[in-house]
Amino acid sequence: MKFAAIWNDDLLSYDFGRGHPLRSERCKTGVEELSKISSLNIVDPRYATEDEIALVHTREYIDMVRKGRAGDLDTPVSKELFDPARLSVGATLRAIELLKEDYRLSVNLCGGWHHAFENKARGLCIFNDVAIGARYAQKLGFRKVFIVDWDVHHGDGTQRIFKGDKSVFTMSIHQHPATQYPYVTGYESENDETNLNVPLLPSESEQEIMKRVLPMIPQFVKPFKPDLMIVQMGVDGHRGDPMSSLDLSDRFYDSISRVVARCAKNNDFPVVLLGGGGFNFPKTAQLWKMIVENFIEEM
Repeated sequence: MKFAAIWNDDLLSYDFGRGHPLRSERCKTGVEELSKISSLNIVDPRYATEDEIALVHTREYIDMVRKGRAGDLDTPVSKELFDPARLSVGATLRAIELLKEDYRLSVNLCGGWHHAFENKARGLCIFNDVAIGARYAQKLGFRKVFIVDWDVHHGDGTQRIFKGDKSVFTMSIHQHPATQYPYVTGYESENDETNLNVPLLPSESEQEIMKRVLPMIPQFVKPFKPDLMIVQMGVDGHRGDPMSSLDLSDRFYDSISRVVARCAKNNDFPVVLLGGGGFNFPKTAQLWKMIVENFIEEM
């Protein structure tokens, strides 16, 4: 199976500065791990155009980011981050384009910015490449898109953007928002026909979580009949990650990635993997490599 990761060192420019947990160096370390996979092809990213970003974000907000007026204390956005953010989104779009070029699996570790709203930067996310990617995929002919997000934080921006849109299914598996950012969304009460929140309590054992969560994935994927899946594969729910209050081990990420990959094979759709959270090194890179290898093996 043809498999590609989108990367060059220009993506290192999406960075919030020395000492900040979100450093793109973690993505480079991840790509170095992926490079140990013999079937890997490295493909250069491209910049997303403003028209492509506007598939999701308002023109006013895009202009605010360009001028460095869009951030706050939560997500400081200088005008120097405008082009790095466009490149990160473009890397996701390039990953989707490859699926029209005979690839079945592609990866952008410098992606997964699921907190950004259509008009606001949030949670260190400037442009929501998950949502832009889904809309761009639809322009390329992938009519129905299924988004699975297992980052420790709820994919609130993605949920908000696609609320009520029956062509995109959003599934977020995350630490319970009563105990984790973004706190105000990610509850089961928000679930509807094409949105599924699966909050995980810190008090739950890994075995309990797996028994409850893993069967849900094929249960919802199969009837939706997606043409493409986007996976936000944040691994910051791992027990060794400073962002997590969960007790998830390698076993959880091994199991959930295999279940999702088998869904892709059984239902015959390609997959884009986006990096998401993960702040414990070298563990984050090792987990990403394991997840990607599972998709290669199972698809």
